[in-house]
Amino acid sequence: MILPALPILIPLITLIFLLIGFKKQQSQPWIGLSGALLQLTLAIIIGIQVNNHGIMVLHTGNWQAPFGITLVIDAFSAIMLVLSGIIAVSISLYSIDAVDRKRQSYFYFPMVHGLLMGVNGAFITGDIFNLYVWFEVMLTASFVLITLGGDKKQLN
Repeated sequence: MILPALPILIPLITLIFLLIGFKKQQSQPWIGLSGALLQLTLAIIIGIQVNNHGIMVLHTGNWQAPFGITLVIDAFSAIMLVLSGIIAVSISLYSIDAVDRKRQSYFYFPMVHGLLMGVNGAFITGDIFNLYVWFEVMLTASFVLITLGGDKKQLN
């Protein structure tokens, strides 16, 4: 069952598509919105699954913890994934008009999905070490988004 890994894989795949189609700036907002909608849909499906069948656990590579990466989705994680999906869709809709083309050309949409990947990974990780890893992914993307455009008021 790969379903617990999809909240991480969907933003990663969206990020890859955004980087592949980076020269077509007019398609960036729509690819980002599609990825956010897919993430929200997936989060709702996971929430229903957790509600009906209980906690979902995935040991990647079939290695048990502490040797492998364990992903765990319980009721709280499922709720947080749905909230993350709602926020992702809201940000994507807002960004279509509010973020100017100059800032979009500095990898705005790929970094948003990198941030979402880190957030979702932090929500569903099964151990402290991987929580640290997902926090680093999240922080890296957020630092890029903070300094995007390089205006002096952003960098102070």
